[in-house]
Amino acid sequence: MSHASSYPMASNATGESQVPILELEHVTKRFGGLPAVEGLSFAMRRGEVLGMIGPNGAGKSTAISLIGGALAPTEGVVRFQGRPITRLSPHQRAQLGIARTFQVTQPFTQLDIRDNVIVGALFGGHVRSRKEAAQRADAVLERVGLAGKAHLKGDELTVADRKRLEMARALATHPEVLLLDEVMAGLTPREVGNAVELIREINQSGVTVLIVEHVMQAITGVSDRILVLHHGRKIAEDAPDAVLSDPKVVEAYLGERYARQRAAEQSRRALEGHENATQPSAPDDIAKDSQI
Repeated sequence: MSHASSYPMASNATGESQVPILELEHVTKRFGGLPAVEGLSFAMRRGEVLGMIGPNGAGKSTAISLIGGALAPTEGVVRFQGRPITRLSPHQRAQLGIARTFQVTQPFTQLDIRDNVIVGALFGGHVRSRKEAAQRADAVLERVGLAGKAHLKGDELTVADRKRLEMARALATHPEVLLLDEVMAGLTPREVGNAVELIREINQSGVTVLIVEHVMQAITGVSDRILVLHHGRKIAEDAPDAVLSDPKVVEAYLGERYARQRAAEQSRRALEGHENATQPSAPDDIAKDSQI
Protein backbone atom coordinates (compact mmCIF):
# COMPACT_ATOMS: atom_id res chain seq x y z
CA MET A 1 0.00 0.00 0.00
CA SER A 2 1.08 3.56 -0.65
CA HIS A 3 2.00 5.58 2.42
CA ALA A 4 0.80 9.09 3.20
CA SER A 5 4.15 10.59 2.20
CA SER A 6 4.46 8.75 -1.12
CA TYR A 7 3.24 10.87 -4.00
CA PRO A 8 2.83 9.44 -7.51
CA MET A 9 4.79 11.35 -10.13
CA ALA A 10 3.82 11.58 -13.77
CA SER A 11 6.44 11.17 -16.48
CA ASN A 12 6.75 13.01 -19.75
CA ALA A 13 7.97 11.59 -23.07
CA THR A 14 11.60 11.80 -21.97
CA GLY A 15 10.92 9.92 -18.75
CA GLU A 16 11.43 12.96 -16.51
CA SER A 17 9.20 13.22 -13.47
CA GLN A 18 6.56 15.94 -13.34
CA VAL A 19 4.86 17.73 -10.47
CA PRO A 20 1.52 16.10 -9.54
CA ILE A 21 -1.43 17.98 -10.97
CA LEU A 22 -3.19 17.81 -7.58
CA GLU A 23 -1.69 17.24 -4.15
CA LEU A 24 -2.94 17.31 -0.57
CA GLU A 25 -0.34 17.41 2.18
CA HIS A 26 -1.39 16.64 5.78
CA VAL A 27 -4.79 18.28 5.27
CA THR A 28 -7.09 18.36 8.29
CA LYS A 29 -10.56 19.84 8.67
CA ARG A 30 -12.20 20.12 12.09
CA PHE A 31 -15.75 21.11 12.91
CA GLY A 32 -16.16 22.15 16.53
CA GLY A 33 -12.93 20.39 17.40
CA LEU A 34 -13.95 17.11 15.75
CA PRO A 35 -11.94 16.09 12.67
CA ALA A 36 -13.94 15.31 9.52
CA VAL A 37 -10.67 14.85 7.61
CA GLU A 38 -7.42 14.26 9.46
CA GLY A 39 -3.88 14.35 8.10
CA LEU A 40 -4.92 13.47 4.55
CA SER A 41 -2.10 13.30 2.02
CA PHE A 42 -2.24 12.08 -1.55
CA ALA A 43 -1.30 13.21 -5.04
CA MET A 44 -2.64 12.65 -8.54
CA ARG A 45 -0.85 12.19 -11.83
CA ARG A 46 -2.13 14.20 -14.77
CA GLY A 47 -4.61 12.12 -16.76
CA GLU A 48 -5.43 9.47 -14.15
CA VAL A 49 -8.70 8.52 -12.47
CA LEU A 50 -8.52 8.24 -8.68
CA GLY A 51 -11.47 6.65 -6.91
CA MET A 52 -12.25 7.60 -3.31
CA ILE A 53 -14.37 5.25 -1.21
CA GLY A 54 -15.28 4.76 2.43
CA PRO A 55 -18.22 4.40 4.81
CA ASN A 56 -20.82 7.10 5.29
CA GLY A 57 -19.28 9.90 7.33
CA ALA A 58 -15.72 8.96 6.34
CA GLY A 59 -14.95 12.50 5.10
CA LYS A 60 -15.13 11.97 1.33
CA SER A 61 -17.35 14.93 0.47
CA THR A 62 -15.43 17.08 2.93
CA ALA A 63 -12.24 16.21 1.05
CA ILE A 64 -13.90 17.21 -2.23
CA SER A 65 -14.98 20.53 -0.69
CA LEU A 66 -11.45 21.17 0.58
CA ILE A 67 -10.07 20.69 -2.93
CA GLY A 68 -12.81 22.70 -4.62
CA GLY A 69 -12.56 25.58 -2.16
CA ALA A 70 -15.98 25.41 -0.51
CA LEU A 71 -14.17 24.62 2.75
CA ALA A 72 -10.83 25.84 4.07
CA PRO A 73 -8.58 23.33 5.85
CA THR A 74 -7.82 23.74 9.52
CA GLU A 75 -4.31 22.51 8.78
CA GLY A 76 -2.34 21.40 5.74
CA VAL A 77 -1.83 22.49 2.14
CA VAL A 78 -3.68 21.89 -1.12
CA ARG A 79 -1.57 22.29 -4.28
CA PHE A 80 -2.54 22.46 -7.94
CA GLN A 81 0.30 21.92 -10.41
CA GLY A 82 2.74 22.53 -7.58
CA ARG A 83 1.16 25.84 -6.56
CA PRO A 84 -0.46 26.24 -3.12
CA ILE A 85 -4.14 27.08 -3.60
CA THR A 86 -5.28 26.65 0.02
CA ARG A 87 -6.38 30.29 0.33
CA LEU A 88 -8.04 30.61 -3.08
CA SER A 89 -11.82 30.93 -3.47
CA PRO A 90 -13.91 28.39 -5.42
CA HIS A 91 -14.17 30.66 -8.48
CA GLN A 92 -10.41 31.24 -8.47
CA ARG A 93 -9.85 27.48 -8.38
CA ALA A 94 -12.37 27.02 -11.17
CA GLN A 95 -10.48 29.52 -13.29
CA LEU A 96 -7.27 27.58 -12.64
CA GLY A 97 -8.93 24.40 -13.86
CA ILE A 98 -10.62 22.63 -10.92
CA ALA A 99 -14.34 21.82 -11.23
CA ARG A 100 -16.69 19.76 -9.08
CA THR A 101 -20.15 18.27 -8.92
CA PHE A 102 -22.33 17.96 -5.82
CA GLN A 103 -24.05 14.98 -4.19
CA VAL A 104 -27.34 16.87 -4.06
CA THR A 105 -28.04 18.34 -7.48
CA GLN A 106 -29.05 21.99 -7.31
CA PRO A 107 -29.79 23.32 -10.79
CA PHE A 108 -31.09 26.85 -11.25
CA THR A 109 -34.70 25.72 -11.54
CA GLN A 110 -35.97 28.87 -13.25
CA LEU A 111 -33.34 28.65 -15.98
CA ASP A 112 -33.43 26.19 -18.84
CA ILE A 113 -30.72 23.54 -19.11
CA ARG A 114 -28.72 25.49 -21.67
CA ASP A 115 -28.61 28.59 -19.47
CA ASN A 116 -27.59 26.44 -16.48
CA VAL A 117 -24.55 25.29 -18.43
CA ILE A 118 -23.82 28.79 -19.74
CA VAL A 119 -23.54 29.89 -16.10
CA GLY A 120 -20.92 27.16 -15.60
CA ALA A 121 -18.97 28.35 -18.64
CA LEU A 122 -18.98 31.95 -17.38
CA PHE A 123 -17.99 30.83 -13.86
CA GLY A 124 -14.93 29.06 -15.24
CA GLY A 125 -13.64 32.25 -16.78
CA HIS A 126 -12.30 30.64 -19.97
CA VAL A 127 -14.79 32.32 -22.31
CA ARG A 128 -14.72 35.94 -23.45
CA SER A 129 -18.40 36.54 -24.10
CA ARG A 130 -21.86 35.12 -23.51
CA LYS A 131 -21.92 34.00 -27.14
CA GLU A 132 -18.76 31.98 -26.61
CA ALA A 133 -20.21 30.61 -23.35
CA ALA A 134 -23.35 29.52 -25.23
CA GLN A 135 -21.26 27.77 -27.87
CA ARG A 136 -19.35 25.92 -25.18
CA ALA A 137 -22.61 25.02 -23.43
CA ASP A 138 -24.02 23.55 -26.64
CA ALA A 139 -20.91 21.44 -27.17
CA VAL A 140 -20.96 20.16 -23.58
CA LEU A 141 -24.68 19.34 -23.69
CA GLU A 142 -24.10 17.32 -26.83
CA ARG A 143 -21.23 15.52 -25.12
CA VAL A 144 -23.26 14.47 -22.06
CA GLY A 145 -26.38 13.56 -24.02
CA LEU A 146 -28.62 16.47 -22.99
CA ALA A 147 -28.68 18.47 -26.22
CA GLY A 148 -32.25 17.36 -26.95
CA LYS A 149 -33.41 18.59 -23.54
CA ALA A 150 -31.64 21.96 -23.51
CA HIS A 151 -34.97 23.81 -23.49
CA LEU A 152 -36.25 22.13 -20.31
CA LYS A 153 -36.10 23.79 -16.90
CA GLY A 154 -33.80 22.41 -14.22
CA ASP A 155 -36.69 20.99 -12.18
CA GLU A 156 -38.10 19.07 -15.17
CA LEU A 157 -35.26 16.55 -15.37
CA THR A 158 -35.06 12.97 -14.13
CA VAL A 159 -32.48 12.05 -11.47
CA ALA A 160 -30.13 10.68 -14.14
CA ASP A 161 -30.42 13.82 -16.26
CA ARG A 162 -29.88 16.08 -13.25
CA LYS A 163 -26.65 14.18 -12.61
CA ARG A 164 -25.67 14.73 -16.24
CA LEU A 165 -26.47 18.42 -15.85
CA GLU A 166 -24.15 18.58 -12.84
CA MET A 167 -21.38 17.11 -14.98
CA ALA A 168 -22.21 19.44 -17.87
CA ARG A 169 -21.97 22.55 -15.68
CA ALA A 170 -18.62 21.35 -14.34
CA LEU A 171 -17.29 20.49 -17.80
CA ALA A 172 -18.37 23.89 -19.12
CA THR A 173 -15.74 25.50 -16.86
CA HIS A 174 -13.09 23.76 -19.02
CA PRO A 175 -11.49 21.84 -16.15
CA GLU A 176 -8.15 20.11 -15.97
CA VAL A 177 -9.26 18.29 -12.80
CA LEU A 178 -12.86 17.13 -12.39
CA LEU A 179 -14.15 16.23 -8.92
CA LEU A 180 -17.19 13.93 -9.08
CA ASP A 181 -19.13 13.53 -5.83
CA GLU A 182 -21.44 10.49 -6.11
CA VAL A 183 -22.70 11.19 -9.61
CA MET A 184 -24.10 7.63 -9.78
CA ALA A 185 -26.15 7.71 -6.58
CA GLY A 186 -29.79 6.89 -7.27
CA LEU A 187 -29.18 5.66 -10.82
CA THR A 188 -30.36 2.37 -12.32
CA PRO A 189 -27.74 -0.21 -13.38
CA ARG A 190 -28.13 0.86 -17.01
CA GLU A 191 -27.74 4.53 -16.08
CA VAL A 192 -24.65 3.66 -14.04
CA GLY A 193 -23.16 1.97 -17.09
CA ASN A 194 -23.83 5.05 -19.20
CA ALA A 195 -22.25 7.27 -16.52
CA VAL A 196 -19.13 5.09 -16.43
CA GLU A 197 -18.75 5.35 -20.21
CA LEU A 198 -19.14 9.13 -20.04
CA ILE A 199 -16.49 9.40 -17.32
CA ARG A 200 -14.11 7.28 -19.39
CA GLU A 201 -14.67 9.54 -22.40
CA ILE A 202 -14.05 12.65 -20.31
CA ASN A 203 -10.85 11.18 -18.90
CA GLN A 204 -9.63 10.06 -22.32
CA SER A 205 -10.06 13.63 -23.52
CA GLY A 206 -7.31 14.65 -21.08
CA VAL A 207 -9.22 15.52 -17.90
CA THR A 208 -7.87 14.18 -14.60
CA VAL A 209 -10.73 12.75 -12.52
CA LEU A 210 -11.25 12.25 -8.79
CA ILE A 211 -14.46 10.29 -8.20
CA VAL A 212 -16.23 9.61 -4.91
CA GLU A 213 -18.64 6.72 -5.23
CA HIS A 214 -20.33 3.80 -3.45
CA VAL A 215 -21.16 1.75 -6.56
CA MET A 216 -18.19 -0.60 -6.36
CA GLN A 217 -18.55 -2.21 -9.75
CA ALA A 218 -18.49 1.23 -11.32
CA ILE A 219 -15.59 2.67 -9.37
CA THR A 220 -13.37 -0.37 -9.86
CA GLY A 221 -14.17 -0.32 -13.56
CA VAL A 222 -13.13 3.29 -14.09
CA SER A 223 -10.36 3.97 -11.50
CA ASP A 224 -6.60 3.60 -11.98
CA ARG A 225 -6.13 3.76 -8.21
CA ILE A 226 -8.46 3.74 -5.21
CA LEU A 227 -8.05 5.67 -1.96
CA VAL A 228 -10.01 4.61 1.11
CA LEU A 229 -11.06 6.98 3.91
CA HIS A 230 -12.26 5.84 7.33
CA HIS A 231 -13.07 8.27 10.16
CA GLY A 232 -11.40 11.00 8.13
CA ARG A 233 -8.11 9.15 7.73
CA LYS A 234 -6.61 7.41 4.73
CA ILE A 235 -6.33 3.69 5.44
CA ALA A 236 -5.38 2.47 1.97
CA GLU A 237 -4.30 3.75 -1.44
CA ASP A 238 -3.34 1.44 -4.29
CA ALA A 239 -4.54 -0.29 -7.45
CA PRO A 240 -8.16 -1.50 -7.22
CA ASP A 241 -7.33 -5.20 -6.77
CA ALA A 242 -4.85 -4.49 -3.98
CA VAL A 243 -7.21 -2.13 -2.15
CA LEU A 244 -10.22 -4.44 -2.33
CA SER A 245 -8.10 -7.29 -0.95
CA ASP A 246 -6.77 -5.26 1.99
CA PRO A 247 -8.10 -6.67 5.28
CA LYS A 248 -8.38 -3.14 6.73
CA VAL A 249 -10.66 -2.09 3.89
CA VAL A 250 -12.78 -5.24 4.14
CA GLU A 251 -13.22 -4.72 7.87
CA ALA A 252 -13.89 -0.97 7.73
CA TYR A 253 -16.06 -0.76 4.64
CA LEU A 254 -16.63 -3.67 2.31
CA GLY A 255 -17.56 -6.35 4.82
CA GLU A 256 -16.98 -10.09 4.76
CA ARG A 257 -19.96 -10.66 2.47
CA TYR A 258 -18.39 -8.59 -0.29
CA ALA A 259 -15.01 -10.24 0.26
CA ARG A 260 -16.57 -13.70 -0.11
CA GLN A 261 -18.49 -12.63 -3.22
CA ARG A 262 -15.35 -11.18 -4.75
CA ALA A 263 -13.24 -14.24 -3.97
CA ALA A 264 -15.87 -16.57 -5.40
CA GLU A 265 -16.23 -14.46 -8.53
CA GLN A 266 -12.46 -14.33 -9.05
CA SER A 267 -12.21 -18.10 -8.66
CA ARG A 268 -15.01 -18.65 -11.15
CA ARG A 269 -13.49 -16.23 -13.65
CA ALA A 270 -10.06 -17.83 -13.28
CA LEU A 271 -11.52 -21.24 -14.02
CA GLU A 272 -13.14 -19.81 -17.12
CA GLY A 273 -9.87 -18.23 -18.18
CA HIS A 274 -10.95 -14.63 -17.65
CA GLU A 275 -8.19 -13.33 -15.42
CA ASN A 276 -8.94 -9.67 -16.09
CA ALA A 277 -12.66 -9.78 -15.49
CA THR A 278 -14.55 -6.95 -13.77
CA GLN A 279 -15.46 -7.10 -10.12
CA PRO A 280 -18.89 -8.24 -8.82
CA SER A 281 -21.53 -5.75 -7.88
CA ALA A 282 -21.47 -4.52 -4.31
CA PRO A 283 -24.17 -5.70 -1.93
CA ASP A 284 -27.04 -3.32 -1.34
CA ASP A 285 -25.75 -2.10 2.01
CA ILE A 286 -22.68 -0.45 0.46
CA ALA A 287 -24.32 0.78 -2.73
CA LYS A 288 -26.66 3.20 -0.99
CA ASP A 289 -26.39 6.96 -1.29
CA SER A 290 -24.11 8.78 1.17
CA GLN A 291 -24.51 12.24 2.67
CA ILE A 292 -21.61 13.73 4.61
